[in-house]
Amino acid sequence: MPRFAMAMGCIGLLVLSAVYCLPNHPSAGNAATSDAIVHVALFAAIGGWFGWFAGLRARVFIALGLLAALLEVAQWRIAGFPHVEWHDVFANEVGLALSLVGLWLRTRWRRVAVSGDEAAGSTDVR
Repeated sequence: MPRFAMAMGCIGLLVLSAVYCLPNHPSAGNAATSDAIVHVALFAAIGGWFGWFAGLRARVFIALGLLAALLEVAQWRIAGFPHVEWHDVFANEVGLALSLVGLWLRTRWRRVAVSGDEAAGSTDVR
C-alpha cells in the first residue's frame, strides 16, 4: 500500500474516531434510517479505500471490522451513551461487507476482461 494512501486512510480513521466519540456527534440524532445509511456509507468508503490500496487482504477487513465494533463501544464508554448501539455496529459491518463485495466484483471483472482480451486476440483455430 502506498505510504500516502495509508497515511490519508489512517488520518481519516483518526478523525472519524474522534468525531464519533464526541457526545453530540453527527449521527447522535433520532433519524435511525439516515443514521444507518451514513454508517453503511462511511464504512463502505473506508473499506473501499483500504481495499483499493491494500488489496483484498483478510487482515485488512478483519482489522476494519474490529475497529467498526470498537468505535461503538468507545462511544458508549467515552461519550456516555446509555448503551452500545448494536444496530450501528451492524450497519458498519454491512458497509464493510459491501465494499468487500464491490472490490471482489471489480477484481473478478478485471480478470474476465483480461482473459476475454486474450481470447479475442488469439489466432489459434481449432
